[in-house]
Amino acid sequence: PFNVQFLAKGDDVKVIECNLRASRSFPFVSKTMGVDFIEAATKVMLGADYSDMPLPQLGELGKPQGYVGCKAPMFSFTRLRGADPVLGVEMASTGEVACFGADKHEAFLKALLSTGFKIPEKNVL
Repeated sequence: PFNVQFLAKGDDVKVIECNLRASRSFPFVSKTMGVDFIEAATKVMLGADYSDMPLPQLGELGKPQGYVGCKAPMFSFTRLRGADPVLGVEMASTGEVACFGADKHEAFLKALLSTGFKIPEKNVL
């Protein structure tokens, strides 16, 4: 298992970081895609046979059918006295949430609400 971070703009994609470790995203991606990447990686590291596992080939991974997974950072500026709420290059998140929805809009809304984000009320003024 490894963690790769990409920077993408249009058709230009660059790798900005690659670490030989499993990130917190690894089990989430496995669950979302319905592929046990963790078991596969463990078998590979142990030199065990993994030919019985239904692993997709590169380029075969499609989108999950019927749902979308979304992760969002959680910020605790209101609970941390003296915390600077201005974000720079290094984000100051203190956690993250992962949610599923019927589409990307529902999954993202669930993720935002799970972080404590309050939807602004309409016609308040």
